[in-house]
Amino acid sequence: MKVLVLSGRFGMGHEMAANAICEQFRKIDEQAEIEKKDLLEELYPHISKFIFGGFRMMVEHCYGIYNFIYKMSGRMKVEMRPRGKALYKRLKKIMDGEQPDVIVCTHPMCVKAIASYKEKTGLKTPLVTCITDISMHPEWTASQTDIYLAPTQEIKRHLIKEGTRAEDILVTGIPVRQQFLDADCRQKRERNRTRRVLIMGGGLGLMPDLKELLEKLHSMQGVESVVITGKNHKMYEEWVNRYEDVEVLGYTENISRYMRGADLVITKAGGITLFEILHSQVPLFVIHPFLEQEMNNARYAAEKGFAKVIWGRREDYIPELEKLLSDEKMMEEMTGNVRRACKEMIEVSLDEAVGIMEERMTA
Repeated sequence: MKVLVLSGRFGMGHEMAANAICEQFRKIDEQAEIEKKDLLEELYPHISKFIFGGFRMMVEHCYGIYNFIYKMSGRMKVEMRPRGKALYKRLKKIMDGEQPDVIVCTHPMCVKAIASYKEKTGLKTPLVTCITDISMHPEWTASQTDIYLAPTQEIKRHLIKEGTRAEDILVTGIPVRQQFLDADCRQKRERNRTRRVLIMGGGLGLMPDLKELLEKLHSMQGVESVVITGKNHKMYEEWVNRYEDVEVLGYTENISRYMRGADLVITKAGGITLFEILHSQVPLFVIHPFLEQEMNNARYAAEKGFAKVIWGRREDYIPELEKLLSDEKMMEEMTGNVRRACKEMIEVSLDEAVGIMEERMTA
């Protein structure tokens, strides 16, 4: 079996979901041939790095424009189909070269491109759309999709309302890597008087001002912290070995180890991060979310009761953080809520979903 997984480096969530799906196919079928590609790089090899750079700049410095475009594209139902004969030739070259038995897309641009190619050429290869946002946007839908991997029951209901058959929608959550699905990841953490706080900045290295945050955590009795700076080397050099009760790490593959060892995670409310937290069963603290999807994610987590969100851009989050860490009852309640939410939100495990895909292909 040949599996082609298509994604794009617009933030790390789409890429990480693609990696998780590749891992699961390899686990289910060791003989499977799996190819993962960044479709934007394939279609626009000479300018893709400028597109990704522009996206990052917009997210970091002009997020108001990004949010406006995202909301307006949803209301106007803007189509992101590839245009021009040259692009279809490149898509044909990919399809002819790979000859996949199934195509899995974890970015809406990829979904629209493959759906358009299927419509134009009559390609019969099954298309699986893995939705990596928990708020529905029309950019994800395509009538040529054979199976949807939906993150929530709410998204499933929306797709059914739009005309998709219920049997073609598998509620898997947003796929996470195998390290978050291992049995020991869900074991109950030993409780003691020391609170362990994990601070992460997300794939783009965005995080709140660390100076005030770390000084406060350092001053609190019975609190130990881990900061993961990712690929932000400047931030790592600035804070490593600054406090004896604060461990500072750079990029690490084994995020699950630190998540499941924490009592509270302070990070951005990215879609993939949200489901890593759900599988790790640890409460979330979100400071000033500003991207549209992350605001939706944070709102959802808060409604489910496993996240405390500081919404106001000028609101001082330190008192709320200190209050939460000192409130044993609230911490236990949020931990219970995250365990319950994980059970309620995920209908089909990722390995079951992969099995269903294989059954459909061989039927």
